[in-house]
Amino acid sequence: MRVLSAALVLAALPTAFAVKAHDFKTCSQAGFCRRGRALSSRAKENPAWRSPYVIDASSVALSSDQAVFTAVVKSQLYPEVNFGLDVRIHDDGVVRVRMDEVGGLRQRYNEAASWALLEEPKVSNAIQWTVAKDSVRAKYGPKNDVEVVVAFEPLKVTLLQGGKEQVVLNGRGLLHMEHFRTKESVAKAREEVANPEEGLDTDDSQAVMEQTLPRTAWFEGETEDGWWEETFNSFTDNKPRGPESLSLDIDFPNHGHVYGIPQHATRLSLPTTTGEDAYYTEPYRLFNADVFEYLADSTMSLYGSIPFLQAHSAESTVGIFNAIGSEAWIDIGRPSPKSTTTHWLSETGILDVFILPGPTIADVFAQYARLTGTPALPAHWALGYHQCRWNYISSEDVRSVQKRFDEEDIPVDVFWLDIEYAEDHKYFMWDHKLFPDPVEMTKDVEAIERKMVVIVDPHLKRVDDYPVYKEATEIDVLVKLKDGQSNYEGWCWSGSSAWVDYFNPKSWDWWKGLFKVDSQGNSWHWVESTVNTYIWNDMNEPSIFNGPEISMPRENIHHGGWEHRDLHNINGMLFHNLTAQAVKERTDPPRRPFVLTRSFYAGSQRFGAMWTGDNLGTWEHMAVGVKMVLANNIGGFSFAGSDVGGFFGNPEPEMLVRWYAVGIFSPFLRAHAHIDTKRREPYLLDEPYKSIVRDILRLRYTMLPVWYTAFREASVTGLPVLRPHYVAFPHDEAGFAIDDQYFVGSSGLLVKPVTRKSATEETVYLPEDQVYYDYFSHHAYRGAAKGKNITVPAELHQIPLFIRGGSIVPTRERPRRSSPLMKQDPFTLRIALDQDGNARGELYLDDGETYSHEKGDFIWREYTATRPGKKSRSVRIHSRNLATQKPGEAVDGVALATYDSANDFARSIAGVRIEKIVILGMPAKPVTVTKVGGKTQMEWTFTPGVAASDKKEGTASVLVIKDPKLSVLMDWEVIVHA
Repeated sequence: MRVLSAALVLAALPTAFAVKAHDFKTCSQAGFCRRGRALSSRAKENPAWRSPYVIDASSVALSSDQAVFTAVVKSQLYPEVNFGLDVRIHDDGVVRVRMDEVGGLRQRYNEAASWALLEEPKVSNAIQWTVAKDSVRAKYGPKNDVEVVVAFEPLKVTLLQGGKEQVVLNGRGLLHMEHFRTKESVAKAREEVANPEEGLDTDDSQAVMEQTLPRTAWFEGETEDGWWEETFNSFTDNKPRGPESLSLDIDFPNHGHVYGIPQHATRLSLPTTTGEDAYYTEPYRLFNADVFEYLADSTMSLYGSIPFLQAHSAESTVGIFNAIGSEAWIDIGRPSPKSTTTHWLSETGILDVFILPGPTIADVFAQYARLTGTPALPAHWALGYHQCRWNYISSEDVRSVQKRFDEEDIPVDVFWLDIEYAEDHKYFMWDHKLFPDPVEMTKDVEAIERKMVVIVDPHLKRVDDYPVYKEATEIDVLVKLKDGQSNYEGWCWSGSSAWVDYFNPKSWDWWKGLFKVDSQGNSWHWVESTVNTYIWNDMNEPSIFNGPEISMPRENIHHGGWEHRDLHNINGMLFHNLTAQAVKERTDPPRRPFVLTRSFYAGSQRFGAMWTGDNLGTWEHMAVGVKMVLANNIGGFSFAGSDVGGFFGNPEPEMLVRWYAVGIFSPFLRAHAHIDTKRREPYLLDEPYKSIVRDILRLRYTMLPVWYTAFREASVTGLPVLRPHYVAFPHDEAGFAIDDQYFVGSSGLLVKPVTRKSATEETVYLPEDQVYYDYFSHHAYRGAAKGKNITVPAELHQIPLFIRGGSIVPTRERPRRSSPLMKQDPFTLRIALDQDGNARGELYLDDGETYSHEKGDFIWREYTATRPGKKSRSVRIHSRNLATQKPGEAVDGVALATYDSANDFARSIAGVRIEKIVILGMPAKPVTVTKVGGKTQMEWTFTPGVAASDKKEGTASVLVIKDPKLSVLMDWEVIVHA
């Protein structure tokens, strides 16, 4: 074993502090991307272009139930090479298209989907394929208007609805699966090209092309561009397997907007990368990478990759999940305002595409969730405020930070420790000079029902006195060099480091065992920890300071003999997944884990939270962070956020205040800062900034019931926690590109973050003819049938936040130091009447920590406000048990028909009440306010103003019902007579 000297380690570390764009490839520097774009250019330049891939009609075979069809696909370029096609339709209408090389020199990587999917999807036996002379097709759907057509020559897959094309695969003939070959066979084939006029058996125009170029050159190009080796900067990537990339065009002929494929710092509605008016010149790259100080407007790859794309129009929404584990590039074009083209290029792997037919947005989210899972329901405390920096330097530092938060009455739930807590960056092992009492320190934090989070990175310091590295070596679970035998060595924070191969099943139980907080047998366990110590997984792209593109060499070998290039984008998800399992399993009964990850893939939403990485303390990064978090929500990963204040830099007080206002409306709320920045905990701010931030954070805690209810919905339906306008109003074309305002779940809360310096007002788009109430001033704004922009005040202390008419928002108004201290606090109901005098909202509660909700220990309430008749000015307010209203459904795995309203959790909060009801937009001053069945009138105050039905703007009327003595658990009805 070679151990690097300290000097060499120190020489390597600055590399991580100098990462710029030149450290990462552009498309022109990646051989397979060059080849794919060149293929696209040749197709565009030749009107007679035709895909060489055809189905052998005689090979079409249906399964015994006719639910699956398979066929042999031939490339007319290489008649001797066979490909196998498998097309099936799932129970929910999702179409899966797979194609793989058959009988080749080796197996292409075919495991990406298995890591992403919850389980193997069930094929529909109700859908049957019909074989015709030139195609195979199937019709299905509730209206029998969804059709899948697989054309034979050339191969093309089309999804139609109502006769209109929704998704087309290989419609432009860019499909190319580079089959395995050897250098010797290629050289021999080139020598045997006898006469270009003997080209393919196609039409005359095709033959004209072949007379100019050898048989394959017109399609693949004339040179072996990056087939066997390529160099980038000082690194050489040897490719003994040769070319094996996959090119595929996926087009949306009737959809003008596409969203998703996070992670990129760009707009939500993805700008174009091809065409005369292209916004970018580079394709969107998916290659998990540690991009230091990333650009605020770029297609560069960042820390995570989710190859899931939504295409949207006013008529329908469809989706594509392209199960790619390797590096990928995606070009986006817009031939017309109503259509979109995409070209997907991946370095390795089989073709494995899932077509999600929608047709509604909710359908697409549900279809994707059934494939890769819904976001995990987080622990309630994890939705509070997280305070972090690189680094809190000692036990006493942590204690002093907690003390200052309490002295200033600023709520916080979690304190974080970065890499300096660990002795020589040997994770799990405390530096006892700085943290002599880690367990006692953590218990001091726990005393106020707070939690600790500490970092555990994937690189293991290569020294024999580090038990984790020693055990990993002994059980042989480390990533290998290209020889498949020697353990890989790279540089990271620990200096000379090794990486666990989490694709190796032998690593799984071992890794989970490390997190046990009590010693078991002779194995090493993290005894200097508590069950309230949670985990932060960073650097798991993986980030390697002396590696190509700050990452792992692609020729390294993982379990199963796969090269790192095959599964690079999946690597970080396995680390996150196993860590989450480890945290969950260290208690009995298990508690919900909290594990933050920087690297992610499709399916990562099942395991915890993510953040957008090493952002800068700039207005531009604050603004693009909003768009990135929205994109992650569209990609199925709702529990997302950007570091408040920016990781780098020293934001001025105005910027920091605005960033906190942005942060409290992100699902994950954390402040974090680089080791070289000034301390910027909110209590260090001067007035009035400190008080403004205190109020902002208290607002987050007030609204925790809203966030938790939204996460429950996401965990069941797959609908995102943050919903941009196209999700909330899918038929309003004017809102399809809006990405600087959004709704929180189904709550009716509309927020417009302020991300501009010196702003005093903001423009907010209202998409409908409905009343929207300012959350703070109760000013009633009116939308319009075709949408309307309004101008609202946005001074530094003001947040443009609105309640949509027709919504009921439950909050908890008592200031507390941490969220667990709120468990017995009463609720306030804000009822925002719509123009018809109606409103609705939900509240979901459970213990917020365990999995007892899966056994039925929860409450799920529906609140409604209705006007008894069109001419009535009265309002009836109801509380109903939603769990008993839907006996045929299930929630959290519990059949609601067997739901017990008097469950253990309900009994534990039996004394929790509604302490106040606020009604906005009442048409008149009440005469009486009474509870049905009650004997006395409730106490109330009324401030006259604009009614919801008035169709004019101004301060709304406000009715406040004080301490109505209503249980949060019980059904009840209140009548406001007016």
